[in-house]
Amino acid sequence: MITTMRSRLVASLATIAVTSATLMGGGAATASAQALPSFIPQNVIPQHVVDGLLSQARAAVPAEVWAAAGSTEMGYQNVSGGLRDGIIREIDSYRVAKGLGTLAPNAGLDAEAQTWADRLAAEDAVYHNTALLSRGHGENIVAAGTHCGAVCLVDLWKNSPGHNDNLVDPGYRSAGMGIAYSAGGKVFVVHDFAY
Repeated sequence: MITTMRSRLVASLATIAVTSATLMGGGAATASAQALPSFIPQNVIPQHVVDGLLSQARAAVPAEVWAAAGSTEMGYQNVSGGLRDGIIREIDSYRVAKGLGTLAPNAGLDAEAQTWADRLAAEDAVYHNTALLSRGHGENIVAAGTHCGAVCLVDLWKNSPGHNDNLVDPGYRSAGMGIAYSAGGKVFVVHDFAY
């Protein structure tokens, strides 16, 4: 029964995500975790499974669709203004929760990350700065629709093993970030790490 319920939930949420992404021109992504809906028994499906599935469905559907459906729980964060501060807060709190220190600001990496983010946004492409990586730094990059706020963007990294490794590497001491927007409205975030 548990396997059947999980399969149905996965299939339903995947269908919603794919259909919405297709209809709205959005892309699949992972957003912030939501509380377990009341219609799902707490002891049947693990919270982290539901969180991931709901996040994927949520990120694939534009905020306007959730608003039209009357959902306040699924509203996206406003990405204007404090996106950079929000991402830093999310990363710092995630590291602290893992028993690690926060990352000090690094002006040199800020400049390099911003230049790289601008380049990616102009090209509407995502690829790593190999010159930075060859110098022994770490790099996380994400591109998403502007409906994906700080929690959503950091969750994308948390849910990707290689990116998550960078977030929780105990050796990293400082970081820099760049944020740019493509002509098509995507946000590109580059987060570089240094030992």
